Parts: sequence; C-alpha cells; structure tokens
Amino acid sequence: MKIISKLLFSSLIVALLCSFAFHPGNTDVIASDHRLTEDLLPGGAYLVFAEKFGGTVTKDQIADVQKLEVRGCAAGSKIFTFTLEVNRAGQITTFSAKSNILSEAMQAGLKKLRPGDSFEFKKTKAYLPNGKDVVDVHSRKFEVV
Repeated sequence: MKIISKLLFSSLIVALLCSFAFHPGNTDVIASDHRLTEDLLPGGAYLVFAEKFGGTVTKDQIADVQKLEVRGCAAGSKIFTFTLEVNRAGQITTFSAKSNILSEAMQAGLKKLRPGDSFEFKKTKAYLPNGKDVVDVHSRKFEVV
C-alpha cells in the first residue's frame, strides 16, 4: 500500500508541475534543423542532449556533451539512471549509467559514430527537484549526419 501511495503522490506532483511549469511554446530546444514547435514538444519531462530532443546531430555536437539534462515540466530534475544504445554500422552496443554523466566509454562510443549511425537513451529516470520523487524522462532517437 505504501508503494502505491508513493506512486500516486509522485504522479500528482508531476501533474501539478506540468500544469504550472510546462509551456507549450517553449522553443529553447532545437530538433533536427529547426526549433521545436508547439505540436512537437512532449508533455512531461524530456531528455536533452546537445541542446536537442532527438533528431539529427553532428559529430561536433556529440563531442562537446558530457551530461544529460531534463527539460519540460520537470526542468531542474536530475537524471539518476539511464541506458544508452549506440547503433554503429548495425552493431548495437549498450551502456548503463547511474547518474546524468556520460562515462568515458560512452563518450568514446559516441565519438566513433559516422553519418547514418544512431543512438538512443532509454530507461531514463530522474529525481524531481525535491530530490525524492521520481519521474520517467522521455527521449527520442538521435541520428548522426
């Protein structure tokens, strides 16, 4: 019963944050070659890598990223676990982390990618700014161009 109660409370916190903090016109994240529009922004918490919510990314943009961020209604949340799936020439390599920081192995794997390769962050969870409640963080696939 305690677990269900905590889950309901966490869901309520996220819903309240989203109703007050999420602004559909937020265009501070770039997707592909254009700014996100209202209909493309997700609800809830979403993962940002290289200032993008999925889509195309260049090798130069990948090289500078060392940590993941959360935007949307749960902005300010801190990622505490995620899985990174890297697809290099059809070979999938999976990495796991227990923070929002990309490990050296992850960074090396991403730097080896060539145009047409892709990667995706999965099973991403973050603590809300209160440091206790947990939120699932949505993400999209990135393709190297």
